[in-house]
Amino acid sequence: MKIKWLISFFLLCIITKARAQSEFPKGWIFPLEMGQGVVTNFHSDPDLFLATLAFSPQVTVVPGRLRLGLSGGGAFYNKRIYGTGGGRVSLMISKGPKVMESTVLNAQLVGEFLFGTKDQRLVGGGFATEIGHMATISMKAHRDYVWNNWWFSGSLGIHLFKKKAPKLPEL
Repeated sequence: MKIKWLISFFLLCIITKARAQSEFPKGWIFPLEMGQGVVTNFHSDPDLFLATLAFSPQVTVVPGRLRLGLSGGGAFYNKRIYGTGGGRVSLMISKGPKVMESTVLNAQLVGEFLFGTKDQRLVGGGFATEIGHMATISMKAHRDYVWNNWWFSGSLGIHLFKKKAPKLPEL
């Protein structure tokens, strides 16, 4: 069992090495995130299931540290589909272990301010982990200050439109 995990980790390291980029490089990223969670007001009302899908293009403003962008998508809760959109900021707080001139992952603080199609006004954020410039895992909490609800969600995302890895110089 441990051998399978070691082989998987080794393959991930090789893939990351082939892409050898710094964390938060200049340019754009285009993550597509799908998540689920709960909407609650912490009272006697039942908690509602939440499903989300968001496309969040971001540009690096400070290489190696800060990204700004927009987030747009939809949310399903209370048996209805709603649209959401707004701004997003990502601040890198930690780099993961370095493997052959590239890190395998990085940790980020994410902040969002979202508007919804049913007068939702969400402000919040959370913690995200970007894995090998390919995928994102995040946990977020948002406060809807119009409807007096909290949105808690976890999501998985993939980066669309990946940049090609630079060619290695020939010797």
